[in-house]
Amino acid sequence: MDWLFWTGLGLFAVIAGVVTFYLYALVARTRKEFRALQPDVTITNLSAMNSGNVLTLFPEFENVGGGVAHDCQLHMGGWDGNFAVKKVYPRGARIQKQRASIVLGPEAPIRTQPVSNGYLRLRYLDRWGHKYDCWYQVTQIKNLALPLYNVQIDLDHPEVNRPILSFWDMRKLLRALDQED
Repeated sequence: MDWLFWTGLGLFAVIAGVVTFYLYALVARTRKEFRALQPDVTITNLSAMNSGNVLTLFPEFENVGGGVAHDCQLHMGGWDGNFAVKKVYPRGARIQKQRASIVLGPEAPIRTQPVSNGYLRLRYLDRWGHKYDCWYQVTQIKNLALPLYNVQIDLDHPEVNRPILSFWDMRKLLRALDQED
């Protein structure tokens, strides 16, 4: 009777191991497919032009992910303005680098007074309407020639907020996408 118990336990362990292996592979494949369809919009280049008291920043951003980014908006704390693009396509035939223009005159709050937490925010949506935020730290540097601050944006260390979805939500969205195609 003892050998029957150990045979059953060994058989159960083998079956459980095989099932676990296939479930892990299914979860990993689903996450990989979902990540491949997500947009990833980042600021790839930043140039600045200083003309007298006016500082103009030209952030250039592109979608380096696999999906289309919708309703892309660029906003900077201490700047009364907004830059918006309806769609940003991923790399391929339709790729476009978008270039914004942020004009900071001598009366802009970020240039006249110290700001404790300056930021440049890039916000966009994926095809399912999930919101993504990319925050870039803005540092003020005192201009020695003028009583104004210049700004410096750290493009190397953005804080990215992506939606956190469960395996079942990812699978449901991918299945709905397959049915649409």
